[in-house]
Amino acid sequence: MGDSGAYASSHDDIIPVIIVGAGPVGLLLALRLAQSNIRSVVLEQATTLGTAPRAIGYYGPVHNVFKEAGIYDQVSTEGMASGGYVWRTLPTEDAKGTKTLGSVLGQNIMSHPDSDGRYKICSYSIQLAQCRLAEIMLEEAAKTGLTEVVWDQRVAGLSQDEKGVTVTTVSGQGESRNFRGLYLAGCDGGKSNVRKLLGITLAGHSWPERFIATDVLRTAPVVADPPVHFTVDPRYWAVVTPLEPVKPGTRGLWRYSMAVPAYEEADDGSKITLTDEQVLEPSYVDSLLLRQIDGPRPSDHVVKRKSLYKMHQLLASTMHRGRCFLAGDAAHINNPIGGLGLCTGLLDADALHQTLEIVRRTIDPQAVFSRYSAERRRVFQNIIHPFSSANKTRLHSANPEDTAREDWYFQALRRGDAKELEQIHAPLYKEWRTDMWELIGTSLKDV
Repeated sequence: MGDSGAYASSHDDIIPVIIVGAGPVGLLLALRLAQSNIRSVVLEQATTLGTAPRAIGYYGPVHNVFKEAGIYDQVSTEGMASGGYVWRTLPTEDAKGTKTLGSVLGQNIMSHPDSDGRYKICSYSIQLAQCRLAEIMLEEAAKTGLTEVVWDQRVAGLSQDEKGVTVTTVSGQGESRNFRGLYLAGCDGGKSNVRKLLGITLAGHSWPERFIATDVLRTAPVVADPPVHFTVDPRYWAVVTPLEPVKPGTRGLWRYSMAVPAYEEADDGSKITLTDEQVLEPSYVDSLLLRQIDGPRPSDHVVKRKSLYKMHQLLASTMHRGRCFLAGDAAHINNPIGGLGLCTGLLDADALHQTLEIVRRTIDPQAVFSRYSAERRRVFQNIIHPFSSANKTRLHSANPEDTAREDWYFQALRRGDAKELEQIHAPLYKEWRTDMWELIGTSLKDV
């Protein structure tokens, strides 16, 4: 039966699954494999988990994946719950310089908490920094005894044959190592070495704007309900969300993710495009933040972390080649508005875990592998790409009041027809996650 039983019977020096990338996608895959009694080795180029501000929101079927992985309770407790999203104008300023949250242009109320203050699973969004999510996954994977993370390993070469995959890595000190495994999962991000070594190309487009994500410690004078909002503005659009449970008048950690305008005007009226280094200067970052942060002036905010990104809409030509797979940003990249990037990557990891379970019970593993690639690429092309593109352009394509009045989605939110809104959002709840067992593995479950 193809590779049936290979995970259990392979020699100690043959790794059942090599995973490249110790981000949440790779670590979730490692955790789920371990829970299926499948050993893996995770190769990570960095020397420790990353701390840069990246993804923050997890909702829909991702909650079920967390539940099945045994981490939902911890993630939901540590994160800030949001029962929906609000679209606002930029904050307004009074004569004393104090700023208040901008006026509401639209809101999507997903659900309300129960009497105990907790939301039903899958009915809300959990706001938690990606770096903390990775820590939780790593801690849980380590407990299994079936996951090993090898740090400081840059993938420099790979080859595969009918029996396995050989990966060559180089450390920061120039030391070379070889790892031999049955399968390889490339979860190594948008600049994936695995994807490049496999000769798999990305197709799509890049957005002209840059985007800066900042983790900010601040005292919020109010915490709106829902606490997450999008700033709609042709020039200074943004996303604002708490990163932990916060209360008014108490310091807490917030994420301010903001567009970097294409240019700034000089004193003589000429247009200047800032370099990345100039954008990351504290004074410029503060100039962006002070347009978004509500409350008295001077503001008490402190920037803890910041990262500057370019935005893309890109998809790999395939997510499978031979015994090698891609998942997460290694396979597809979209702009971050709406939290569709990492969530889609986590659902890739979920589908790949199912795939690697199914191949233990089938005589035709390549057909299963091909279906994994086809289904996850379909999800990106038909759901994630159009949804994320609309999420972004809705924030900056016109005057805020015009957008609120004329955009079809805002019109639907105002009508408040539950069935209509359910139909609009249905792809993210019914098709985002791929059930590989239902597609091709149901008859094999008892084998």
